[in-house]
Amino acid sequence: MDLLDNPFNVLSASPRDNRRRIVELAEEHSLLRDPDKCAEARSELTNPRKRLSAETAWLLGIGPKRTAEMLSLLETSPVDLLSVDNLPSIARANLLVAGLVRLPKYDSDDLATWILKIADAFEEVEPKKLCTLINEERVVSGFPEVSDVSAVEAEILERRRYYRKTVDSALDKLSSKELVKTVTATIENATDNGECQAPILVDDIIDSYEAKAQEFFNKENENIRTIIDRLRNAADNKQPDYVLTSMVEQLISIVKNWDVVAQPIQVSAMSRGLDHDASIRIAKLVRNLALDLFNKHDKHNLSIRLTKMLQEVFAKVGKVMEYIDKDIDQLDKIAEKRVWSDPIIKLVNEVYNSIEKRPSLVYDEALKVLNTAPELIAKMEAAESNTSIIQTYKNSVAMLLLNCAIAYGNTTKEWKTCIRFLNEALNKYAVSPDMISKIQKNLEIAENNFKYQTEHIANKIIKFIVALILYLPIVSLAGVIAIQKNLKKRKNNYPSNQIFERFVIGFIQFIVGVTLCVGVPLVAGLIIGSIVKFFEK
Repeated sequence: MDLLDNPFNVLSASPRDNRRRIVELAEEHSLLRDPDKCAEARSELTNPRKRLSAETAWLLGIGPKRTAEMLSLLETSPVDLLSVDNLPSIARANLLVAGLVRLPKYDSDDLATWILKIADAFEEVEPKKLCTLINEERVVSGFPEVSDVSAVEAEILERRRYYRKTVDSALDKLSSKELVKTVTATIENATDNGECQAPILVDDIIDSYEAKAQEFFNKENENIRTIIDRLRNAADNKQPDYVLTSMVEQLISIVKNWDVVAQPIQVSAMSRGLDHDASIRIAKLVRNLALDLFNKHDKHNLSIRLTKMLQEVFAKVGKVMEYIDKDIDQLDKIAEKRVWSDPIIKLVNEVYNSIEKRPSLVYDEALKVLNTAPELIAKMEAAESNTSIIQTYKNSVAMLLLNCAIAYGNTTKEWKTCIRFLNEALNKYAVSPDMISKIQKNLEIAENNFKYQTEHIANKIIKFIVALILYLPIVSLAGVIAIQKNLKKRKNNYPSNQIFERFVIGFIQFIVGVTLCVGVPLVAGLIIGSIVKFFEK
C-alpha cells in the first residue's frame, strides 16, 4: 500500500480520530473525491481488522501537523526525505518507500543509498513495539486494542513484501549494468563486504535479484562449459601455446563477466555464513581445467593464470578459497623448483630438436650435454629434496646421451666415441633399473662393434707389413740387378776404369743392404708402434 493511497490520507484522517469522526470525514471528502474510494477508506478504518493494515502502512507515532509536513515534502521534494530523522521506524520506512517511488531521477549510487536507508529503517521495526504504538493510538480513538502480536507480525511481513516489490520496480528501471552495480554496492555496504549480517530486506532484494538473473547464469554456464571443452580438445591436439593462451583469456573474460553478476549473491551468501553453490560449480570446472593443463600438458603458466583468476574472482566464496589457496601455494612451489628444472628440460628439448633436424650435429650436441648437464644436475640436487624428482631428470639426461650415442654410432661408425657417451650416461646419470639395463645393452653392442672394427684394422695392417717385408728385398735386388746391367752396358759403350765401376757397384750394394737391414725393420716398427698407441687410446 502506497502512503498516499492509505485510507488515512484519502480521508485526511488521524489514527486518533474516532469512528464518528472518520464517518464525517468520509462524507466530506465524498463531495470532492471519488465517493467509492472514500467509502472504501471509511470501511477499512472503521473495521478493527482492516484498520491494522492501514495503521501499519501509515506514519504512526507522529502528530497531525508533522504528518502534513511530511506528506507535503513527499509530493514536492522527495529527495529531501533522506535527511528527515527523529521518526518512528515504521513511519520512516513507509515515508522513504513512498519517496523512492516519486524520485524524478536517480543513478546506481543514489538508489543504493535509498535502499540501505529503507532497509535500516525496516530492520528497526519490532512487532511488540509497533503493537504498543498502535494500541496507544487506538486507546485515544476508541477502537479495540490489538491483543495478538502475531497479527502485527503478519502485517509487518506484508510491508516487507511491499518494500521489496517497490525496490525491484526501481531497479528494473536501470540498465543491466547499473542494476548490477546498484545491487552490488547495496550488499557490500550493508554487510561490510560480507563480514556482517545484512538487513533482512537487503537479503530479500538479493534473493529476488538472483531469481531474475538465473536465465543469465544458465546461458553463461553453457558458454563456460563450451569454452572449457574446446580448450581441453585444443590441448589434447597439441595446439600452439598462442592458441591456448587466446582461449584461456576468452574463458577468463566470460568467468569474470559471470562473476560481476554473481558478486552480490556471493557477498550475501557469505554474510549469512553460506556459500554460493553456482559459484562453487563454476570454480570447480575452471579449477579442473587448470589442473589438467598442468598435469597432462605441462602448461604451468596457463594453469597458474586460471588459478589466480579464480582466487581473485571467487574471493567471497569460502569453499572455493580453501582449495584455491592450496593450489596457488603448490603452483608457486612448482614455479620455484622450475628455476632449476626448466634449464634441464630446455637442454634436453633443444638437443633432441637439433639432432632431429641436423643429425650431423649429434657429436657437438652430445658434448654440450656432457659439459652442461653436470652443473644443472648439481643445482637441482642442492635445491630439491624429493629423490624421485631428481632421478627423473637424471634419467632424462641419460636417455638423451643414449640416443646421441646411438645416432652418432650409426652415422659415423666411431664406436669408441659412442662408448664414451654411454659410459657417461651409465656412470653419472642413469638411475632406474630400466634405464641402466638399456644403456648396458647398447654399451655391450658398441664395445663388440669396436672390437670387431679394431681387429679388422689390425689384420689389414699386419698383412700390409708382411707384404712390405717380403716385397722390399725383391724390389731392392731387382734394383741392384738393373743397375749392374746398366753399368755393364755403359762399360761396353763407354770404356772406363774398372776401379770406378767396382766402386759404383759396391756403393749401390751397400745402399741396398742398409735398406734391407735398417729400413724394413724401421718401417715395421713405426707401423706396429702406431697400432699399439691406437689400441692404448
